[in-house]
Amino acid sequence: MIEVRVKKRALVTGGAGQDGWYLIDLLLSRGYDVFAHSRIAVDPILHGGRVSWRVGSLTDETFLKNLLAETGPDEIYNLAAVSRPAISWDIPIETALLNALVPQRICEYIRRELPACRLFQASSSEIYGDTRTALQDEETRTNPGSPYGISKAYAHQIVGAYRQQYGLHLSCGILFNHESPRRPLNFVSQKIAHAAAAAALGMTETHELDERGKPILSGGKLYLGDINVRRDFGFAGDFVEAMRLIVQHATPADYAVGTGHAHSIAEFCEAAFKVGGLDWTKHVAIDKTLLRKVDSHFTQADPSKLQSQLGWRPKIDFQALVEMMVQERMRILMTSLASADATRPLVATTTWNKAFD
Repeated sequence: MIEVRVKKRALVTGGAGQDGWYLIDLLLSRGYDVFAHSRIAVDPILHGGRVSWRVGSLTDETFLKNLLAETGPDEIYNLAAVSRPAISWDIPIETALLNALVPQRICEYIRRELPACRLFQASSSEIYGDTRTALQDEETRTNPGSPYGISKAYAHQIVGAYRQQYGLHLSCGILFNHESPRRPLNFVSQKIAHAAAAAALGMTETHELDERGKPILSGGKLYLGDINVRRDFGFAGDFVEAMRLIVQHATPADYAVGTGHAHSIAEFCEAAFKVGGLDWTKHVAIDKTLLRKVDSHFTQADPSKLQSQLGWRPKIDFQALVEMMVQERMRILMTSLASADATRPLVATTTWNKAFD
């Protein structure tokens, strides 16, 4: 008798974002049938045309229910979110609906219709707020200070409550900062990488704009806010492997996902400009208008639980991460410069308003 193997079905919300890209590739390599959600239309040939895309707003309860019913997933990876704390102040209601209530609606649907389905909820180190503890882990007290952090804390708590109340396989990964060449330019890490790449190519001004509506590199300078803020920076490709391990584990639980090492924004600048052989102090300036009133000044994960229970270790270290980001921005800029019409100035462009993953 021939044994028929049925592929697992995975649904990835926010699939068009940075994490979604790496996670979808990982799941496809593991033989999954992958369904992915995006807020806006995507090119269907992404990932070799092997992904079934659904486009719509998860805050539309009817759309969400139909999405879950039509895909009937064995595993759900909820990555969709208003993805930046600063943006969440501009759209706090949308942030609450998408980041907090959508995860609860997913839990409720699983409880009622798909009790065997496993959920990974993308939590965030922003739930800790401006903590002063040396390391943050699964037991660190939450103290969020932005609509983003508060909404993520709600989702984190409600997923845990449903897990305990109903015995469902619902887990959260408390994701610390994770970057990659696929980061949008509205994140400070990619903003730094872009400016460093442009400066390395001899440019003094970029066509791409920052949140002030000015060139990211202007007069040979990159303008930043607080460069003493320290973050635990990891590689997104490593983090999605942690997501997969968390979902595959027999027992659902929450895990802090980070490298265990912290670096300041100044250190990120130093490493980025060093790729092009430049002194970062000659290219970085402070603009006080970019200082945030509410910000987490220090995050550093204690990933001991993730490492001991699931055997996860990051493969890409800080220096390699920054280098790959700068090199990719250099490639993009060189391609753009080579293809630009020399007789016509390029129009300034920006992706700064992209708030969703």
